[in-house]
Amino acid sequence: MVTTNNLEKRRYVPNLTQQMATAEMNYHRLQRLMGCFDDTQAMQVKMQNTGATSTTELQLTIMERFAYTMTLKVQLGSSQKWWQRPIHVRLYHDMRMAEVVKSDDFRQYRGSYGYPNNQGVMADEKAQLNSYLALLLQQALQHGTHLQRHSVKALETV
Repeated sequence: MVTTNNLEKRRYVPNLTQQMATAEMNYHRLQRLMGCFDDTQAMQVKMQNTGATSTTELQLTIMERFAYTMTLKVQLGSSQKWWQRPIHVRLYHDMRMAEVVKSDDFRQYRGSYGYPNNQGVMADEKAQLNSYLALLLQQALQHGTHLQRHSVKALETV
């Protein structure tokens, strides 16, 4: 016999251990890609899978820079497809963590959402975006070629 309690959907509970591990790995991947955060303002990475004829460009641009944090815009390609819209990543240098905080089509992401909701986001939207960022960065490290870094000093002289 099925009771009404069994039919009720369980509320999403974030896995903080997993999310923190993803944030730490994303920071480490960004550091490997960009080098010294203080010297770099922007970066483009061309990515091509083995045997593929087309390339995709990953663009990383520093939007804000503070003493202990930095905001980075990450964009894959240049079209307006949903998976190529820019996401904004906050880097916490004191904790060595990086997490997605917002995107161009959404103001600010919370840790979890009730589902269904009026915003049209999944209950674990932020965790999924951080996993997507991890995948992008891992692909850039494995398949990235033609790294172009734009330094802060070079931009100041222009």
